[in-house]
Amino acid sequence: MEAVLPVLFALVTAFAFAVSTVLVRVGVRESSPLAALVVTMAVNVAVLWGLSLVWYDVSVDLWSWRWFILAGIFAPALGRLANYIGIQRVGANLVSPITNMNPLVSVGLAIVLLGERLPIPGYVGVVLAVAGGVVLASVRGDGINRVRRTDLLFPLFGALTYGTVQIFRKIGTDLVAEPTIGAAVNLTTSFVLVAGGIVATGRLETLVVPRRDALTFVAAGVVSSLGLASLYAALSLGKVTVVTPIFNASPLFVLLLTGLFVRDGELFSKRVLVGTVTIVAGVAVLTMWT
Repeated sequence: MEAVLPVLFALVTAFAFAVSTVLVRVGVRESSPLAALVVTMAVNVAVLWGLSLVWYDVSVDLWSWRWFILAGIFAPALGRLANYIGIQRVGANLVSPITNMNPLVSVGLAIVLLGERLPIPGYVGVVLAVAGGVVLASVRGDGINRVRRTDLLFPLFGALTYGTVQIFRKIGTDLVAEPTIGAAVNLTTSFVLVAGGIVATGRLETLVVPRRDALTFVAAGVVSSLGLASLYAALSLGKVTVVTPIFNASPLFVLLLTGLFVRDGELFSKRVLVGTVTIVAGVAVLTMWT
Protein backbone atom coordinates (compact mmCIF):
# COMPACT_ATOMS: atom_id res chain seq x y z
CA MET A 1 0.00 0.00 0.00
CA GLU A 2 2.86 2.37 0.79
CA ALA A 3 4.16 1.98 -2.77
CA VAL A 4 0.73 2.67 -4.24
CA LEU A 5 -0.05 5.88 -2.34
CA PRO A 6 2.56 8.09 -4.09
CA VAL A 7 1.27 6.93 -7.47
CA LEU A 8 -2.33 7.67 -6.50
CA PHE A 9 -1.43 11.13 -5.19
CA ALA A 10 0.54 11.85 -8.37
CA LEU A 11 -2.44 10.80 -10.51
CA VAL A 12 -4.71 13.05 -8.44
CA THR A 13 -2.24 15.90 -9.04
CA ALA A 14 -2.20 15.35 -12.80
CA PHE A 15 -5.98 15.17 -12.95
CA ALA A 16 -6.44 18.22 -10.71
CA PHE A 17 -4.10 20.37 -12.81
CA ALA A 18 -5.95 19.25 -15.94
CA VAL A 19 -9.35 20.08 -14.44
CA SER A 20 -8.07 23.51 -13.39
CA THR A 21 -6.78 24.17 -16.91
CA VAL A 22 -10.09 23.20 -18.49
CA LEU A 23 -12.06 25.34 -16.02
CA VAL A 24 -9.92 28.34 -16.91
CA ARG A 25 -10.53 27.53 -20.58
CA VAL A 26 -14.27 27.79 -19.96
CA GLY A 27 -13.99 31.02 -17.96
CA VAL A 28 -11.75 33.00 -20.31
CA ARG A 29 -14.18 32.67 -23.19
CA GLU A 30 -15.92 35.81 -21.94
CA SER A 31 -13.64 37.07 -19.17
CA SER A 32 -10.03 38.24 -19.20
CA PRO A 33 -6.97 36.07 -18.46
CA LEU A 34 -5.94 38.71 -15.89
CA ALA A 35 -9.15 38.16 -13.95
CA ALA A 36 -8.54 34.41 -14.06
CA LEU A 37 -5.02 34.97 -12.76
CA VAL A 38 -6.07 37.13 -9.81
CA VAL A 39 -8.94 34.90 -8.70
CA THR A 40 -7.07 31.59 -8.98
CA MET A 41 -4.00 33.00 -7.23
CA ALA A 42 -6.10 34.47 -4.41
CA VAL A 43 -7.67 31.07 -3.84
CA ASN A 44 -4.26 29.35 -4.00
CA VAL A 45 -2.86 31.72 -1.38
CA ALA A 46 -5.82 31.17 0.96
CA VAL A 47 -5.80 27.39 0.63
CA LEU A 48 -2.01 26.95 0.89
CA TRP A 49 -1.69 29.16 3.95
CA GLY A 50 -4.68 27.42 5.49
CA LEU A 51 -3.05 24.02 4.97
CA SER A 52 0.30 25.32 6.23
CA LEU A 53 -1.23 26.67 9.44
CA VAL A 54 -3.07 23.42 10.06
CA TRP A 55 -0.16 21.09 9.30
CA TYR A 56 2.85 23.05 10.57
CA ASP A 57 3.99 25.43 13.27
CA VAL A 58 4.49 28.46 11.00
CA SER A 59 6.90 31.21 12.03
CA VAL A 60 7.88 34.14 9.82
CA ASP A 61 11.45 33.79 8.54
CA LEU A 62 11.97 36.04 5.51
CA TRP A 63 15.63 35.12 5.18
CA SER A 64 14.88 31.40 4.93
CA TRP A 65 12.03 32.20 2.54
CA ARG A 66 14.17 34.40 0.29
CA TRP A 67 14.44 31.93 -2.61
CA PHE A 68 10.69 31.36 -2.69
CA ILE A 69 10.15 35.12 -2.57
CA LEU A 70 12.56 35.55 -5.47
CA ALA A 71 10.77 32.80 -7.39
CA GLY A 72 7.47 34.57 -6.76
CA ILE A 73 8.68 37.62 -8.67
CA PHE A 74 8.64 35.54 -11.85
CA ALA A 75 6.18 32.71 -11.32
CA PRO A 76 3.51 31.67 -11.05
CA ALA A 77 2.22 35.15 -11.92
CA LEU A 78 4.01 35.71 -15.24
CA GLY A 79 3.96 32.07 -16.27
CA ARG A 80 0.32 31.55 -15.38
CA LEU A 81 -0.82 34.77 -17.07
CA ALA A 82 1.03 33.76 -20.24
CA ASN A 83 -0.64 30.36 -20.10
CA TYR A 84 -4.10 31.81 -19.60
CA ILE A 85 -3.65 34.16 -22.55
CA GLY A 86 -2.49 31.18 -24.60
CA ILE A 87 -5.49 29.13 -23.48
CA GLN A 88 -7.82 31.94 -24.53
CA ARG A 89 -6.21 32.22 -27.98
CA VAL A 90 -5.29 28.68 -29.04
CA GLY A 91 -7.01 26.44 -26.50
CA ALA A 92 -5.94 24.17 -23.67
CA ASN A 93 -4.95 21.25 -25.89
CA LEU A 94 -1.98 23.14 -27.33
CA VAL A 95 -1.03 25.20 -24.29
CA SER A 96 -0.90 22.39 -21.72
CA PRO A 97 1.74 20.17 -23.39
CA ILE A 98 3.92 23.11 -24.46
CA THR A 99 3.95 24.51 -20.93
CA ASN A 100 4.71 21.02 -19.68
CA MET A 101 8.08 21.21 -21.45
CA ASN A 102 9.36 23.34 -18.55
CA PRO A 103 11.54 20.49 -17.15
CA LEU A 104 13.77 21.00 -20.21
CA VAL A 105 14.53 24.50 -18.96
CA SER A 106 15.05 23.32 -15.38
CA VAL A 107 17.46 20.58 -16.44
CA GLY A 108 19.37 22.91 -18.75
CA LEU A 109 19.83 25.50 -16.03
CA ALA A 110 20.73 22.85 -13.47
CA ILE A 111 23.50 21.62 -15.76
CA VAL A 112 24.82 25.13 -16.43
CA LEU A 113 24.37 26.72 -12.99
CA LEU A 114 24.46 23.83 -10.53
CA GLY A 115 26.95 21.61 -12.31
CA GLU A 116 24.55 18.68 -12.56
CA ARG A 117 25.05 16.00 -15.21
CA LEU A 118 22.54 14.29 -17.46
CA PRO A 119 22.90 10.60 -18.37
CA ILE A 120 22.35 9.36 -21.93
CA PRO A 121 18.70 8.34 -21.40
CA GLY A 122 18.02 11.89 -20.23
CA TYR A 123 19.11 13.24 -23.60
CA VAL A 124 16.68 10.82 -25.25
CA GLY A 125 13.94 12.45 -23.19
CA VAL A 126 15.10 15.90 -24.29
CA VAL A 127 14.96 14.88 -27.95
CA LEU A 128 11.48 13.40 -27.56
CA ALA A 129 10.12 16.47 -25.76
CA VAL A 130 11.58 18.86 -28.32
CA ALA A 131 10.27 16.71 -31.17
CA GLY A 132 6.80 16.82 -29.63
CA GLY A 133 7.03 20.60 -29.35
CA VAL A 134 7.98 20.85 -33.02
CA VAL A 135 4.98 18.73 -33.97
CA LEU A 136 2.62 20.97 -31.98
CA ALA A 137 4.21 24.09 -33.47
CA SER A 138 3.32 22.74 -36.92
CA VAL A 139 -0.39 22.56 -36.09
CA ARG A 140 -2.27 25.04 -38.26
CA GLY A 141 -5.80 24.45 -37.07
CA ASP A 142 -8.89 24.44 -39.23
CA GLY A 143 -11.15 26.98 -40.85
CA ILE A 144 -12.74 27.88 -37.51
CA ASN A 145 -9.80 27.54 -35.14
CA ARG A 146 -6.74 28.97 -36.87
CA VAL A 147 -3.47 28.86 -34.96
CA ARG A 148 -1.10 31.81 -35.23
CA ARG A 149 2.51 30.93 -34.52
CA THR A 150 2.94 34.07 -32.41
CA ASP A 151 0.21 32.88 -30.03
CA LEU A 152 2.30 29.79 -29.22
CA LEU A 153 4.90 32.11 -27.73
CA PHE A 154 2.66 32.56 -24.67
CA PRO A 155 2.80 28.92 -23.45
CA LEU A 156 6.45 28.80 -24.49
CA PHE A 157 7.14 31.80 -22.25
CA GLY A 158 5.19 30.01 -19.50
CA ALA A 159 7.44 26.97 -19.87
CA LEU A 160 10.56 29.13 -19.72
CA THR A 161 9.30 30.95 -16.62
CA TYR A 162 8.23 27.84 -14.73
CA GLY A 163 11.40 26.02 -15.67
CA THR A 164 13.58 28.89 -14.48
CA VAL A 165 11.96 29.32 -11.07
CA GLN A 166 12.29 25.62 -10.35
CA ILE A 167 15.98 26.32 -9.75
CA PHE A 168 15.09 28.91 -7.09
CA ARG A 169 12.58 26.54 -5.52
CA LYS A 170 15.07 23.69 -5.48
CA ILE A 171 17.58 25.84 -3.61
CA GLY A 172 14.82 27.11 -1.32
CA THR A 173 13.75 23.65 -0.22
CA ASP A 174 17.10 23.26 1.55
CA LEU A 175 16.12 26.18 3.78
CA VAL A 176 12.39 25.52 4.19
CA ALA A 177 11.64 21.97 5.27
CA GLU A 178 7.88 22.25 4.69
CA PRO A 179 7.22 22.60 0.93
CA THR A 180 3.64 23.77 1.46
CA ILE A 181 4.92 26.84 3.31
CA GLY A 182 7.41 27.50 0.52
CA ALA A 183 4.62 27.27 -2.04
CA ALA A 184 2.45 29.62 0.04
CA VAL A 185 5.28 32.18 0.23
CA ASN A 186 5.87 31.83 -3.52
CA LEU A 187 2.19 32.35 -4.38
CA THR A 188 1.80 35.22 -1.90
CA THR A 189 4.73 37.11 -3.41
CA SER A 190 3.31 36.77 -6.90
CA PHE A 191 -0.18 37.73 -5.77
CA VAL A 192 1.01 40.87 -3.96
CA LEU A 193 2.99 41.99 -7.02
CA VAL A 194 0.07 41.37 -9.37
CA ALA A 195 -2.43 43.12 -7.10
CA GLY A 196 -0.08 46.07 -6.62
CA GLY A 197 0.47 46.34 -10.36
CA ILE A 198 -3.26 46.32 -11.05
CA VAL A 199 -3.93 49.06 -8.48
CA ALA A 200 -0.96 51.15 -9.64
CA THR A 201 -2.07 51.01 -13.29
CA GLY A 202 -5.72 51.65 -12.52
CA ARG A 203 -6.92 48.41 -14.08
CA LEU A 204 -9.30 47.33 -11.34
CA GLU A 205 -12.19 47.47 -13.80
CA THR A 206 -10.65 44.53 -15.68
CA LEU A 207 -11.40 42.34 -12.67
CA VAL A 208 -15.17 42.78 -13.04
CA VAL A 209 -16.35 39.42 -14.37
CA PRO A 210 -19.72 37.68 -14.65
CA ARG A 211 -20.66 35.72 -11.55
CA ARG A 212 -20.55 32.43 -13.45
CA ASP A 213 -16.98 33.03 -14.65
CA ALA A 214 -15.89 34.17 -11.20
CA LEU A 215 -17.19 30.92 -9.69
CA THR A 216 -15.45 28.97 -12.46
CA PHE A 217 -12.13 30.66 -11.62
CA VAL A 218 -12.65 30.02 -7.91
CA ALA A 219 -13.25 26.35 -8.67
CA ALA A 220 -10.07 26.29 -10.79
CA GLY A 221 -8.13 27.80 -7.89
CA VAL A 222 -9.50 25.30 -5.38
CA VAL A 223 -8.77 22.34 -7.65
CA SER A 224 -5.23 23.50 -8.46
CA SER A 225 -4.57 24.07 -4.74
CA LEU A 226 -5.68 20.54 -3.97
CA GLY A 227 -3.43 19.39 -6.79
CA LEU A 228 -0.46 21.13 -5.19
CA ALA A 229 -1.22 19.59 -1.81
CA SER A 230 -1.53 16.18 -3.43
CA LEU A 231 1.78 16.71 -5.22
CA TYR A 232 3.60 17.48 -1.97
CA ALA A 233 2.04 14.40 -0.38
CA ALA A 234 3.21 12.27 -3.31
CA LEU A 235 6.75 13.65 -3.14
CA SER A 236 6.92 13.11 0.61
CA LEU A 237 5.84 9.47 0.30
CA GLY A 238 7.53 8.39 -2.93
CA LYS A 239 10.51 8.88 -5.18
CA VAL A 240 10.76 11.93 -7.41
CA THR A 241 11.58 9.67 -10.37
CA VAL A 242 8.24 7.91 -9.90
CA VAL A 243 6.03 10.85 -8.99
CA THR A 244 7.23 13.48 -11.48
CA PRO A 245 6.53 11.56 -14.72
CA ILE A 246 3.02 10.75 -13.51
CA PHE A 247 1.89 14.26 -12.61
CA ASN A 248 3.54 15.62 -15.77
CA ALA A 249 1.05 13.50 -17.72
CA SER A 250 -1.66 16.11 -17.05
CA PRO A 251 -1.84 17.15 -20.77
CA LEU A 252 -3.30 13.72 -21.51
CA PHE A 253 -6.07 14.38 -19.00
CA VAL A 254 -6.60 17.80 -20.60
CA LEU A 255 -7.14 16.13 -23.98
CA LEU A 256 -9.61 13.72 -22.42
CA LEU A 257 -11.56 16.40 -20.56
CA THR A 258 -11.75 18.84 -23.46
CA GLY A 259 -12.84 15.99 -25.73
CA LEU A 260 -15.66 15.13 -23.34
CA PHE A 261 -16.80 18.56 -22.18
CA VAL A 262 -15.21 21.51 -24.02
CA ARG A 263 -14.87 20.67 -27.70
CA ASP A 264 -15.73 24.17 -28.98
CA GLY A 265 -12.60 26.18 -29.74
CA GLU A 266 -10.28 23.22 -29.14
CA LEU A 267 -8.18 21.40 -31.72
CA PHE A 268 -8.30 17.62 -32.04
CA SER A 269 -6.04 16.16 -34.68
CA LYS A 270 -3.38 13.51 -35.13
CA ARG A 271 -0.67 16.13 -34.79
CA VAL A 272 -2.08 17.40 -31.50
CA LEU A 273 -2.32 13.85 -30.15
CA VAL A 274 1.13 12.78 -31.39
CA GLY A 275 2.78 16.00 -30.17
CA THR A 276 1.18 15.75 -26.74
CA VAL A 277 2.04 12.07 -26.24
CA THR A 278 5.61 12.63 -27.43
CA ILE A 279 6.17 15.55 -25.04
CA VAL A 280 4.70 13.61 -22.11
CA ALA A 281 6.91 10.62 -22.95
CA GLY A 282 9.98 12.83 -23.32
CA VAL A 283 9.39 14.61 -20.02
CA ALA A 284 8.78 11.26 -18.31
CA VAL A 285 12.08 9.85 -19.58
CA LEU A 286 13.91 13.07 -18.74
CA THR A 287 12.63 13.32 -15.18
CA MET A 288 13.24 9.63 -14.50
CA TRP A 289 16.92 10.08 -15.33
CA THR A 290 17.70 13.38 -13.59
